[in-house]
Amino acid sequence: MEFSQAQQTDLPEIIALLKKSLGESLLPKSEAYFIWKHVKNPFGQSKILLAKGGNQIIGVRAFMQWRWVNATDTITAVRAVDTATDPLHQGKGIFSQLTKKMVEECKSEGVGFVFNTPNSISMPGYLKLGWYAIGRMPLYIGPGSMTPRLFSEKAMEKIYAGYSTKDVFHKLNKDWSVSPAPIVMHTPVNYAYLNWRYNECPVADYGAVIEPGQFGFIFRLKKVNRFIELRICELWTENTHADKLAKKAIKKLIRATRPVLVSCAPSPLFETSKKRILGLFGPMKKGPVVTLRPLAIDKLNIFNEFNKWNPSIGSMELF
Repeated sequence: MEFSQAQQTDLPEIIALLKKSLGESLLPKSEAYFIWKHVKNPFGQSKILLAKGGNQIIGVRAFMQWRWVNATDTITAVRAVDTATDPLHQGKGIFSQLTKKMVEECKSEGVGFVFNTPNSISMPGYLKLGWYAIGRMPLYIGPGSMTPRLFSEKAMEKIYAGYSTKDVFHKLNKDWSVSPAPIVMHTPVNYAYLNWRYNECPVADYGAVIEPGQFGFIFRLKKVNRFIELRICELWTENTHADKLAKKAIKKLIRATRPVLVSCAPSPLFETSKKRILGLFGPMKKGPVVTLRPLAIDKLNIFNEFNKWNPSIGSMELF
């Protein structure tokens, strides 16, 4: 068995292996999606390592490039995402070997740490390889409409059309950005990241309201049983008086969507004098279980238990 970095010519075979090993139950496996995710990422191209046997790809392991920032620091990180082993070669330690090699390579390049949100099946494998769980991501949660709307694809399309990310980002300057929070680490909020993540994403729809100099939020409508959950994926203000405007805009969205539930992660970029963000309850440990592994940074004190780390819902969604 040999290991090598993925090349563009490997893409069709990588996609075929992902489909063969994982299926498409959660997200579609396509070249366009893979390129958006691993090549067009504004933080840089992903590190993708292959295991080959007899000139055939039998394993793939991908780490996405990521950034966490505050007003004084930028930490380079990677997110462990796509991994697959040919069903005919499972049980041979290919996943472990690929992961160990990727960890060593990232550490030597100065990458701070690796993070991900594994499910209960893959969690034990990561723990054996040096990852550790820091618990569930905190979320603010609250009731939506008194008369929640039944989920309908047609209704969702109409709502997204009224909050078009294409229209919003078309009006923004490409150098637009929000100043980082003073202490707490978060994903940068700027044109390059938000446009890539939410406007160009080929596998999910989002809506947006952005008033430069005032506030902004990006949302997703998720089916919950027969109803709708309104997820605020990103949320920020750009001055100390904009929280009231933001809350008014979100109330208007709630009236239009009539969700049964509203959720939002704590945001260090949302300035408000209120005790509860958007009037929601929390924060509560209701998000995904997040795991970390130190690389070039030995101690992750500010990230442990989400001490001074506020990832948004959008930055932790599975994609």
